[in-house]
Order: sequence, then C-alpha cells, then structure tokens
Amino acid sequence: MFSRAILRHLSLHGPTGAADLARELGTDSNTARRALRALEEAGLVTADAPAGQRRGRVVTFAIQPERLESLLAALKDYLLGH
Repeated sequence: MFSRAILRHLSLHGPTGAADLARELGTDSNTARRALRALEEAGLVTADAPAGQRRGRVVTFAIQPERLESLLAALKDYLLGH
C-alpha cells in the first residue's frame, strides 16, 4: 500500500527524494527507500543516480508513466478476462 502512495505522490508532484517522500507520506526514510528500491526493480520509478553511486548523495526518483500504463492495461485486461 505504501508503494501506491509513493507512485501517487510522484505522479502528482514530480521527482522527489526518499527523505522528502518519507516526510510527506508520514514514514521513516528507510521504509521509503525499501519501497523505492522495489518500485525501481519493477521498472515503475527511476533514479537520477545509478544504484552503486548513491552513497552520500541526495537521489531523486521519478515515475515511469509508460511502464505504469502498461501494467495498468495488463491488469485491466486480466480482470476483464481479455
């Protein structure tokens, strides 16, 4: 459920860092980072720095609307039996 809140926030507000997302969504930074990592692995968000080069940097995450649209269309087809 938290991942959906992140996707919604990024869709409405644009690229945001993990600490800002955590604060705005009422959770801690570690929880936000774990959710962002999972969303990134699923191809739903991208970061402005590669995974191995983030230590000590503020990393901004952005939604990948094409991937999100593709997954939503697949879910819709599945639910409707297409």
